[in-house]
Amino acid sequence: MKKRTLNLLIAIIILAVTISCDNDNDPTNNVCENNYVTDLITTAFSTANGYDDLPEWMDLETHEYEIQINADGEICSVGYQNPSTYTGGYTIEIINNTNASAIDYSGTHTFSQTALDYQTITPVQVSSGDFITVKRTILPGYTNLNETLGRVLRPTNLTNIAYPVTQGNVVFQGSVFYGAGGPIANIAQPYIALGFKVN
Repeated sequence: MKKRTLNLLIAIIILAVTISCDNDNDPTNNVCENNYVTDLITTAFSTANGYDDLPEWMDLETHEYEIQINADGEICSVGYQNPSTYTGGYTIEIINNTNASAIDYSGTHTFSQTALDYQTITPVQVSSGDFITVKRTILPGYTNLNETLGRVLRPTNLTNIAYPVTQGNVVFQGSVFYGAGGPIANIAQPYIALGFKVN
């Protein structure tokens, strides 16, 4: 009886160890999570925390913010929504300010006017603690300043944002708006989403 109980106990331990091991081929661990930064922006800068979601505001050419990501992985997509006043494109830049050997991203994108639109990018490698600059710049040739509008989250009391703002594994460090005016710092958080794949 003792031998059978001991054999059963050993079998249970082996089974538990085998089942609990991480499998690097598990697709749920190896995917680009488009909502990674979106969920954090939405939570950190929510109405409950004293922010207004302004879908078309800040008529300057470049909307930019800096973020610190406290996880190893890669930025793998960008999400944005064109305003109703503009159907053209933007230069999207994602720059790793900490790791000089990381390959930064710059590309031209046109997004949906009706919903947040995620688009895959060439990955930007991130080590935990890296500071990343995210920029959206309207392409040359726009015809009206209202085409430069973009979605932002702004304090309801119209004060500047008291950066840094921490949410989950991310620290929002600051924002700036410029081009055809400005610069104007920390008045609002640009709603430029990033997808992230955790290593």
